[in-house]
Amino acid sequence: MVHAVKAPSDVGLARRIAMVAYTEYASDPRVRREAETLVAEGHRVEAIVLRPRSGPSAAELDGVHLHEVPLSARRGGGMRYLYQYAVFFLLSSLLLFRLYRRVRFNLIYIHSLPDFQVFCALPFKCMRIPVLLDLHEPMPEIVVARLRRPTGSAWFRISAAIERLSCLFADHVIVANDGIRDAVVSRRVSPSRVTTVYNVYEVGPRPVSPEEVRRRLGLPEGRLLVHAGGVSPERDLATLVEAVALLPGHDDIHLVIAGDGAPEYIETLRGLAHGLGLEDRIRFVPKMQLELARALVALSEIGIVTLESNPLTQLAWPTRLVELVALRKPLVVPQLPLLASVLRDAARYYPPGDPQGLARALQEVLTNKHEWESKAEEAARVCQEFDGKRARTTLLEILHRVDNPTIRSSAPAI
Repeated sequence: MVHAVKAPSDVGLARRIAMVAYTEYASDPRVRREAETLVAEGHRVEAIVLRPRSGPSAAELDGVHLHEVPLSARRGGGMRYLYQYAVFFLLSSLLLFRLYRRVRFNLIYIHSLPDFQVFCALPFKCMRIPVLLDLHEPMPEIVVARLRRPTGSAWFRISAAIERLSCLFADHVIVANDGIRDAVVSRRVSPSRVTTVYNVYEVGPRPVSPEEVRRRLGLPEGRLLVHAGGVSPERDLATLVEAVALLPGHDDIHLVIAGDGAPEYIETLRGLAHGLGLEDRIRFVPKMQLELARALVALSEIGIVTLESNPLTQLAWPTRLVELVALRKPLVVPQLPLLASVLRDAARYYPPGDPQGLARALQEVLTNKHEWESKAEEAARVCQEFDGKRARTTLLEILHRVDNPTIRSSAPAI
């Protein structure tokens, strides 16, 4: 997204901001939105990020200066992630120090995961440069959900301690939803230090036509159901594949699964589809730029979000859900606490991990499109609370507060 850049006189002192994120910048909507919001307000943003596996990116994207460390993310077990986090921490710390010699930052903005990434700002914190920490996900719940460690384990206690120390180190903490905020506060972080900025959706300036999407991705004509996001067991995609096979009278529907994932898991899904006779009705496409991914999602008959039930997903508010709401797609989502508390009657729920339950939900929405399209409008009204303007206002207020720590927040958490 591109916004007109304000002159520094319109926004007060223009900042020089270093943003550090263990992510591929071009395909991360939250990191991009926040960086571009700051640029639009007249601030300079230097983003230190991962190098995509497809090769180095341009030096600048929509006004944000990119600095990619020579490391690409690879999926694996807990030790693999720990190794990659540690390497990125070291490389990004060195690059941050080198950049500071040229660009005298006056704010360091760290995105987690990992939480301990915030400590790359230690030398600058000693110089009284403010540090923001943005928690996209709660690390202790990730340990339980993905590493299969119980809440009483040493892994959980260590990750909870690191999360708390990271939050105390930062001048202020931003979290991606109220479920994460409640979890962080429950671990003895003061509520006054934590502000919620929900993931929001804003239409980019370069829409891709439906015909272009189908041509570039080699998609068939006819109706589509689309999953665009991470491809992992946590996304409950096996349940989605089985549910599509159970749909009666909808043989013209094709399922598109778009995103990055472990090759062995993707092969498992391919094998499942083959065994169910769906090999001609399912397409796997790789991770893509945001603009193309959003155009692909716009082709979906239904806004589908599938997740397994675990301590992490119970706190989840997926970015793709906000995109589906903005596109006025009738929603089919898992019955999980945070989703149900926000969306209420504006979505059709299914029990996580239940293919028959998901098939019934899809069938109901497909055969009663008019009724569920009105529910999509209801979901849009519910999610107005999380619109881009409010997110921008809250983010800018946080920047003002780190300059004036005695100021209380006047804008509600969103």
